Amino acid sequence: MTFKVDEGPVYRYGQFTWNGNRLFTEEELRKKFRVEEGEKYNRVEFDRSLADIGSMYYDRGYIYAAVNPVETVRDSQVVDVALDVAEGSEFKVNQIFVAGNTKTKEKVIRRELVLFPGETFDVSKLRRSIREVTILNYFASVVPDVVPVTENLVDLYINVEEKSTDQANVSAGYSQRDNFIGSVGFQMNNLLGNGQQFGLDWSFGQQYHSFSVSFTEPWFRNTRTLLGFSFFDTHRGRSSLYGFNEDIIGGTVRVGRRLRWPDDYFRLDYIYRLDRTRYSDFTDEYEAANPRGLIQGEARISSGLTQIITRDSRNEAEFPSLGSVNTLRTELTGGPLFGDDQFFKAELGTQWYTSLMKDLVFLSETKTGVVEQLSNDSRDVPTFDRFIMGDAGLTAGVPLRGYTERDIGPQSGSYPIGGKTMFKQSFELRYPIVRNPTIYVLGFAEGGNVWSRFEDTNPGDLKRSVGIGARLFMPFIGMIGLDYGYGIDNYDSRGIRSGQWLPHFQFGRTF
Repeated sequence: MTFKVDEGPVYRYGQFTWNGNRLFTEEELRKKFRVEEGEKYNRVEFDRSLADIGSMYYDRGYIYAAVNPVETVRDSQVVDVALDVAEGSEFKVNQIFVAGNTKTKEKVIRRELVLFPGETFDVSKLRRSIREVTILNYFASVVPDVVPVTENLVDLYINVEEKSTDQANVSAGYSQRDNFIGSVGFQMNNLLGNGQQFGLDWSFGQQYHSFSVSFTEPWFRNTRTLLGFSFFDTHRGRSSLYGFNEDIIGGTVRVGRRLRWPDDYFRLDYIYRLDRTRYSDFTDEYEAANPRGLIQGEARISSGLTQIITRDSRNEAEFPSLGSVNTLRTELTGGPLFGDDQFFKAELGTQWYTSLMKDLVFLSETKTGVVEQLSNDSRDVPTFDRFIMGDAGLTAGVPLRGYTERDIGPQSGSYPIGGKTMFKQSFELRYPIVRNPTIYVLGFAEGGNVWSRFEDTNPGDLKRSVGIGARLFMPFIGMIGLDYGYGIDNYDSRGIRSGQWLPHFQFGRTF
């Protein structure tokens, strides 16, 4: 059987004319059109154009706006289209209801909203409000519902599902140098449903132990101002690892503010730190070299002010798929703030999240930093204020998987002494297995290095690694992470490159 098909002539679009549009200009509406005059007639793209224009009106509060096309054929194969816009009434927000919050107080949710009763129903503001509530990480889901109540009023319902935010932190890890590392404590991220944070932590290891307590009020006196404090008591070292012991006791006061400029994703924080450090138990080898000019048994006072500028536009906290986090951290220690330590430190970090096909997410992360003493006459930068890199960074330094902790960077004999510049670049592919609780797998490639002087800095000379890993976020615990990294640029005792696989285990850490 043979079928004869007569396709007929090819039609093209002629003139587009607009009527009834008051809210948007004809030029603004034309920009949303996927077809142009003179192009072949394409009903699919034409209908998509009408849907895009409908979304424009919906976003501005015109819920029932419609565009009615009237087609006229002229010259046999040319289609003119008259577009009659029925904008309808502008809707405003009548009331906003919050439901499902069994622990979190309603004011904690409402203060994050950027759309208010009496305002025009603006869908972009609604989306932003949902994002702000979601990024708190107090809820398993945040679902809005829009209900028209009159010809020009809508009620909004914000339906949330609470999840556990407190963490009974019995954390553990393993370091090639420190062997077993652990932490006992708890972190209350939504104290009594008020959105406040309170933490108590004791960390320990073969060469490291620390006690800290902290409290943060993110909305001081119901304003966008953050106020917090912390106290810490830290012991680092062991003569066989560093050549000395270091004991630090001190505290911090933090004041921050969520900004509206350059845009409302920015925040500014200031942290003042005051601590006392005492060095002891020098080995004969270290005391003979003493590359940092440390004085055994003498108390060393450090007084510093840190400024942090952050722009965080992630769409969620545990498994972000869009947005970025950009942080500029500058620290002045000494100088007009007095104290024995005299240095300036700057760090820049960026994280960019991109959603690829389906749920696959690509993360690009860059970290760089520099630290230098204020003058040639002042003491050199303390060891633990320098940059140290390697392993999972559980006790100190910048993590770099595939290498043992503190192995990357300047050494004095067998002792890590840290560097004054640092650079690290990481790439990750993440794929979620379960969304609640969050479980995802990842593959990574990264490289980094630390240099003793700014003049020696060479971002092309990086210690590279690749590997795979997994993350699991559990109630009352936080994040459980396991990475297996292959350090490409490891070298053996003969100086021959000898890549090796190393595990990196984290337990109870949020990031």
